[in-house]
Amino acid sequence: MDIKGILQILIDNYGIWGVVISIFIICISISIPIMLNNTNKKMNANFNKLGIDLSNAIKDQNITLIDKLSETQDKLLESNLNIVNNLLEQKNIIHDENLDIRDTVSIPIQNKINHLKDLYRASRVGVFEFHNSLSNFNGLPFKWYDLIYESFIKGIHSMTGNMMNMPYNILIPITQHIQNGEIKIFNRKDIENFYNQSSVLYDFSINQMHINDLICAPILNKENKLIGMITLEYSFDNKLDFEDLDITDIETETKVISALLELNKKEGPKI
Repeated sequence: MDIKGILQILIDNYGIWGVVISIFIICISISIPIMLNNTNKKMNANFNKLGIDLSNAIKDQNITLIDKLSETQDKLLESNLNIVNNLLEQKNIIHDENLDIRDTVSIPIQNKINHLKDLYRASRVGVFEFHNSLSNFNGLPFKWYDLIYESFIKGIHSMTGNMMNMPYNILIPITQHIQNGEIKIFNRKDIENFYNQSSVLYDFSINQMHINDLICAPILNKENKLIGMITLEYSFDNKLDFEDLDITDIETETKVISALLELNKKEGPKI
């Protein structure tokens, strides 16, 4: 059935007003979806614009916040660097002052170890200092040791240049015996047993320095903590006479050398 037939039926049954009303209803039914579609498009466009505006606002706010945080972080970093630099400067000043003190006592210390070498007929007498970089007072476990003074007989070569900033744990076979402040005497068998704990110390003692006997006296700070040691070595054909051995002079001279070294000097700032 075509449109003309449908209109004729509407006229026959409802008259001309029926046709008008029907056409109106048809127009309304067609226009409503179109209006809703246009409304949806406008709403979507508005939501999209709102989302973009919010995104841009958040982005701008984040950029501003990041800039402020970055500025604050830069200021904090600069402040920390200034603090560290100031502490290092103070520490270096104190270190230089202590070195100046050390220079003034070098001759008396050398005289003391010369005296010990002659008195006990040692092949070499050495003064070792334990430290952590610039300081041996920062409360941390020691990392390094230096041979800072030595006196030796003819035929023995100097080891000072070979024993600077050496790893402290090399000396564990010795320091574990003297850390409580007691002098320890090692015979050849004891020295050979160094290998079990420190192959480096064994090599130094047996292969390079040819030590038969060794006396180690602890150097203590004002809190009676081990911060160094004095060693008397007996190398090659030179052996320690254990009969009537009196270590009193070693104890006395060790205390004097400790004072001369100014190992109880003022402590630098901790970093």
